[in-house]
Amino acid sequence: MKNTLGLFAGIFMLCISALAQKAPIKFGDIPMEDMKMKIYPLDSGAEAVVLADFGESVIEYNASEGFQINFERIKRVKILKPGGTKHAEFMIPLYHNSSGAEERLSGLKVVTYNLENGKIVETKVKNDNFMKEKYDQNVDFMKGAWTNVKEGSVIEYTYRVKSDFLFNFQDWEFQSDIPIRWSEYRARIPEYFNYQKYMQGYIGLTVNENSTKSTSVTFTVQKDNRNYSGQASVGTQTLDYREENFRWATKDVPAFKEEPYITTTNDYISKINFELAYTNFPGSGMKQYMGSWEDINTAYWQEAKESINSNAGLKDDVAALTASATNDEQKAVAIYEHVKRTVLWDERNARYASNTPRKTMDQKKGSSAEINLLLACMLDKAGIAVNPVLLSTRDHGFVRENIPISSQFNYVVCLVKIGTKSFLLDATDRLLPFGVLPERCLNGSGLIVSDGPPNWISLNPSVKSRTVYTADLKLTEAGEVNGTLKIDKIGYHSVRARRQYHVKGESEYLKKYSNDPMWTVSNSKFENAADINLPFKEIHDLSVNEVGMASAQTLYFNPFIVAREQENPFKSESRQYPVDFGNQFEEMYMVKFTIPDGYVVEELPPSKVINLPEGAAKYIYNLSQAGNTVNLTSGLYINRSLFTQDSYPNLREFYALIIAKQSEQIVLKKK
Repeated sequence: MKNTLGLFAGIFMLCISALAQKAPIKFGDIPMEDMKMKIYPLDSGAEAVVLADFGESVIEYNASEGFQINFERIKRVKILKPGGTKHAEFMIPLYHNSSGAEERLSGLKVVTYNLENGKIVETKVKNDNFMKEKYDQNVDFMKGAWTNVKEGSVIEYTYRVKSDFLFNFQDWEFQSDIPIRWSEYRARIPEYFNYQKYMQGYIGLTVNENSTKSTSVTFTVQKDNRNYSGQASVGTQTLDYREENFRWATKDVPAFKEEPYITTTNDYISKINFELAYTNFPGSGMKQYMGSWEDINTAYWQEAKESINSNAGLKDDVAALTASATNDEQKAVAIYEHVKRTVLWDERNARYASNTPRKTMDQKKGSSAEINLLLACMLDKAGIAVNPVLLSTRDHGFVRENIPISSQFNYVVCLVKIGTKSFLLDATDRLLPFGVLPERCLNGSGLIVSDGPPNWISLNPSVKSRTVYTADLKLTEAGEVNGTLKIDKIGYHSVRARRQYHVKGESEYLKKYSNDPMWTVSNSKFENAADINLPFKEIHDLSVNEVGMASAQTLYFNPFIVAREQENPFKSESRQYPVDFGNQFEEMYMVKFTIPDGYVVEELPPSKVINLPEGAAKYIYNLSQAGNTVNLTSGLYINRSLFTQDSYPNLREFYALIIAKQSEQIVLKKK
């Protein structure tokens, strides 16, 4: 960050007085008790444990470069079991901008320690074993791995990163996928920088200290007056300012356990985040960095409208595409289908386009931003109201609406308004119908960008996904069933099935049935495989062995040949973060069994309805007999996509009751 503070122009030297507090770990100083550790007492099943992880970020002034962030880290891990060797790899993120400026890595040391004949033996990894890999348009990773790692090893690394990007202050994670014995982070920040700091996760801090001290900078300046030799004279000047010192630490942190139905672990892992809100230098005034949603809206609109308003012949393309359309919705569908069919998504998530709409169309390939801003451009040429919508994909994390920073977004889609209707469009997925977003985009709310004030829109789908199983089966005395199974899938269930069918092919798709030794599928038929606007349908003629257990006089069988909840997805007794299904869904199972001749129904499980409070979810089990047939209707209805951790115990018990109910058997007896 050059020429940040006018007062410091002409600096040749500076000295900053600071009081150093002893670090909790010294590189290379491995206690013998850690080398001899066999089991981590607080988690006997742990494959590895972080013994200590210490980092410090200091903002200092450099005479030639201005203010910089200097970050230093030491991390030490104990390998406790053979499976723990997978933790002997590291990745160090390094930021860079489009102009070629980049963060500088130095002092990287990577060492493995093993206990041999009672002595600690070091294995150092050479620098030529490290490799830099591109991650995205602004981040590279320096990657590497320890060598000679085995059960009982202690591995350790240290490094420094110097950064001119003051907005990219290092965050710090206090939790990992293995337990952490001690994690500590320190920061020293001059009063000229204001960072918004926020904690996330559910681990309390063992240490949370904040102090302010007076600090002075002594620097050399060139004076205007000349001495007798004709040279400019040199003097010193001292500037006093305040520096904030922070220290955060946690002790005995359990491993983060990734549970089903979450967006990304980065949303819930315990960490501290930093965002540069503003700077306020003497003589320079305040400069805002975080801004507001209004600022973000205005800035993005100024750039996006260049793409939306561009032409380069696209108006003629649009006229040809919509020539036969009789209304705006038909025009929008025609344009959407054309872009989706013509331009292939390169699987890059982006909120800014690197190419113009015309170039994207000509190259027939692009990022999510390039494809969807091309779509917006063509819709605009058709006279259809369209706005970009900024969002964060599920694997990128949810958007915190109280923190207005654009880096929370990594994706852009289109909002189309036709009369009283509104449609969210994303042309990156050829298997999605008009008005349906990819599941990766179902993540809270998106920011509608326009030339007016910013607004938010829910990204949750308005229509439930549904799977309906219908079966007409005949049960034999040997406990085998024969008959026909029909499966209808709607919404995202249809999208997933259709994707598997097209990607794998029909024969491979059918292996999910044929790989079960109890199943024999003699004939299958698929409907609407190519028509993405209709339900995906399967019809199978099948026989399934060992559905029932037969004795001399009695036949027991479970009526669920499919759609049975085999185990509770929510195994933990408690949960510290929400359950996010992504969208609401239903699963129906309707089957008619014809029982064998000479048998009568002796016992039917009773019908049951299970409800969650406020209609959040419902399960129906209805079993009845009519002559020689038994009919079952089973319905699971998840009416809310997000369940808070407070409602988790009820949701867990709900699934436990479903599993118990679906395990019950029908009992037949010989006449």
